[in-house]
Amino acid sequence: MATSQCSERGRKILCVGLCNIDIIQTCDTYPEEDSDQRCHNSRWQRGGNASNNCTVLANLGAPCELLASFSDSPTFQFARDDLARRKIEFGHCVSHPGAEVPLSTVWLSLATGTRTIVHSNPNLPELTVEDFAQCELSDYRWIHFEGRRNTTAIVRMIERIDHWNKAIVDGHTPKITISVELEKPRASNLDLLVAGIDYVFVGKDFGRFLHYDSARAVVLGIKRSHPGHYAVICPWGSSDTVAVDAEGRWFSQCTYPPAAIRDSLGAGDTFVAGCIFKLAHDTGATLAEALEFGSRLAGAKLAHFGFDASSVR
Repeated sequence: MATSQCSERGRKILCVGLCNIDIIQTCDTYPEEDSDQRCHNSRWQRGGNASNNCTVLANLGAPCELLASFSDSPTFQFARDDLARRKIEFGHCVSHPGAEVPLSTVWLSLATGTRTIVHSNPNLPELTVEDFAQCELSDYRWIHFEGRRNTTAIVRMIERIDHWNKAIVDGHTPKITISVELEKPRASNLDLLVAGIDYVFVGKDFGRFLHYDSARAVVLGIKRSHPGHYAVICPWGSSDTVAVDAEGRWFSQCTYPPAAIRDSLGAGDTFVAGCIFKLAHDTGATLAEALEFGSRLAGAKLAHFGFDASSVR
């Protein structure tokens, strides 16, 4: 087994999942069907849950890396250039010739503060176990997985990390923390609740898919149906975030909405990244402190378009 060649401070956070391009239009209200109207402004933005997690982590000053499938289309160069500009590593990402660019068309409503998203991703392959095997595990302190359609492959990736963690015998190499995000409404997400994981972030949409009507019900239900030594964190939109740690202690964290919500796209990704950053980089940080930090960071993000406002850093 390879041992770490870098200090704990230099070890990276790896986010595994999607990288796409968001085409965003800011409108007074959500457009009516068969209408023709102008928006206030439009922009392109690199998106995808894992990709957004990296953006927030990079803004906070954390060394981070993205592992995702890439299209080889010239259009996708926009995403590559943005990753490079933000000093987010992506050298292990896999480029697929002929794959269409994954796109999300997003309408932001100034009247309600909501975002409506339509995805397009017809033929970009998901990551494989072989893709993940190219990553040298000793380079990372934390590896975060976005739950996607390649559930079986992600489980095997987690098993590889768990085996690496259990093989540490020198007493000096810190173990890799493993987290997963269950957001998309698909039952296979539950298959990711395997031995070795440390933190599970559960999205509101997935909680509702499981027929729960509150964050506490989600956390309780998951811990009962899939017992294990891991923490569950469930932010429930504008309501409180509820969590339980690996020892069974419960936490409730209020939200911090701004006076005016300008851009809710990526607020959930900001919360997840904020929690990971606090736990990974603040020695001795508690789960309660991480929830507080993540909630304040997400609240600040809601007040600004995109991720680049100084108050979101």
